[in-house]
Amino acid sequence: MDPFIQGSMIFTVVMTVIIGAFVVTFPILRRLGRVMEESIRDRREARLDRGQVGRLQGEIGELRSAVERLDGHVGLLAERQDFVENLLAHKEPGRLPKGEDWQG
Repeated sequence: MDPFIQGSMIFTVVMTVIIGAFVVTFPILRRLGRVMEESIRDRREARLDRGQVGRLQGEIGELRSAVERLDGHVGLLAERQDFVENLLAHKEPGRLPKGEDWQG
C-alpha cells in the first residue's frame, strides 16, 4: 500500500476521532464549567457572609456598649430624682420657695 494513502487514512481516522470526541465532550465540559463557576461563586458568597457576620457582631458589640452607657446614665438620673424627691418629702410646705422668690 502506498504510504501516502496510509497517511491520509490515519489522518482521516484521527480527525474523525478528535471531532467526535469534541462533539461528545463539549456539552459535558460546558456543564462542568458552569457547575465549577457556581461552586466558586457560592464559596465567595459564603466568605462574604462570614465577613458580614463579623462586621455585624462588631456593630452589636458597639450597640451593647452604648446601651450599657445609657443604662448607667439612667441609673444616675434615677438616683438624683430619688434624692430630690426625698429632700422635697422632708421639707415643710411653707419653706418651699415660691415662684418669684426662688432664684435658680
